[in-house]
Amino acid sequence: MHTEDTRLLGAVQWVMIPVALDEALIEIAKPLPRDWRRLPAPPSTHELGTRWATEAHSAALRVPSIVIDGEFNYVLNPQHPDFGRLKIGAPAAFSFDPRL
Repeated sequence: MHTEDTRLLGAVQWVMIPVALDEALIEIAKPLPRDWRRLPAPPSTHELGTRWATEAHSAALRVPSIVIDGEFNYVLNPQHPDFGRLKIGAPAAFSFDPRL
């Protein structure tokens, strides 16, 4: 979550949900728009995500983290026919480290 209002971090009870999936279900976002690191997120990144979801090439899309170089985020498409192959775990309580 990207926010400058840190009150949001403690205002609600957050949960995390583990997901395991086969690499064959993951598409890597390439090429990325030239402005993908800009904040707030530029329209080009919204267009990339919308196109991926609409074309339904994969159940998951790997995108680079804007916060941590070398790390990735995975966008899931519950409308994709292979979504049922994901192993979704039980929700667990989560709290943001105040040092962030």
